Amino acid sequence: MTDREILHFIEGKKFSKQLWSPIGRAMHKYNMIEEGDRIAVGISGGKDSLTTLNALIRIQKIARLSFEILPIHIHPNTDQSSYQKIKDYCEMLGLNLFVEHTNLEEILFHDENPVKNPCFLCGRIRRGILYRILQERKINKLALGHHKDDIIETFLMNVFYQGNLHMMKPSYYAEEYGVQVIRPLAFVEEKNIIRYVNRLALPVTKSDCPYEVSEQSRRLKMKHLIQEMARDNPNVRSTVFSSIEGLL
Repeated sequence: MTDREILHFIEGKKFSKQLWSPIGRAMHKYNMIEEGDRIAVGISGGKDSLTTLNALIRIQKIARLSFEILPIHIHPNTDQSSYQKIKDYCEMLGLNLFVEHTNLEEILFHDENPVKNPCFLCGRIRRGILYRILQERKINKLALGHHKDDIIETFLMNVFYQGNLHMMKPSYYAEEYGVQVIRPLAFVEEKNIIRYVNRLALPVTKSDCPYEVSEQSRRLKMKHLIQEMARDNPNVRSTVFSSIEGLL
């Protein structure tokens, strides 16, 4: 595909207000992209990471900035077939997907002694692997696919379960690793990402993780709580986000 064809495909139709405008505001407010950046995109294969990848490619095509985009996938096992669609998609957009195979699946699900807090351990191991790759490849920024709903849910989880006001920030510097972490979708509502992904028929890969949809998941409980509150106040997400935006 030519640059023009890629841009036309990525932008889709009728997404300026719901997607590109809030992404642009977040990028501008937190100065997420600068000249000469080498930006890794954590690609899980889910809707959020693919939308983040598209957002960065769009900026690369229309902005007067020169920066690199490096998609990275941390794979939980040695099966290559499950991420082939993501690899093909990246190649269609002119990018090579870097894949790091791990034994995460074996550690979390096939050990004789089950892990008590698999989500925490999984996240910690993935981050360690990811930051190692960034250092080895001299990458200075990491783009993650967390969106507005994620930020709200994380805030409520910390309030209800941890007793603190810690936030999932749109941008922060991981000093230990020398990497700036950015979240271009920070101002985008999840429902608009779903619409976008469905409209473009992006090759979303469903997660096999049983904990992601477990009713014991605290994040899922927060999501259900917000959905319940939205029945009385359809603007509840924006209301909560507005109350914490100054702390981000």
